[in-house]
Amino acid sequence: MSSLHELSIINNEELPFLQYIDLGIKKAECRIATNNVKNFKIGEKLILKGNKEFVLCEITYMHFYKSFEDMISEEKTENIVPFVDSDDKALKIYKSFPGWWRVKTMGCCAIGVRPLESQLSFTVDINN
Repeated sequence: MSSLHELSIINNEELPFLQYIDLGIKKAECRIATNNVKNFKIGEKLILKGNKEFVLCEITYMHFYKSFEDMISEEKTENIVPFVDSDDKALKIYKSFPGWWRVKTMGCCAIGVRPLESQLSFTVDINN
């Protein structure tokens, strides 16, 4: 039986991460490479929990990087922050998160996610 991991996620109208994961547009959830994250394995389940909402995913890959800049370059902004139109805006978002500076010593990880089930409090219009 595979493990179930849980991570909290910011999700709101300005940063609708869960909605884009649920639509299969956001292909990876990016995090500081903590010991917890390093223990995740491909094929395991990951529940990303917002405020009274969630997306349950299967982990499809684990890519590790030394910096957010390297991660954004390799993973492509449209796959990790699909609601912004530039790498600079994606980097600004990552550097706005609490504890972002830990990337300098710990590195970061793009966790490949495939949505399985969700409960969301709002939808996004991707046709704009």
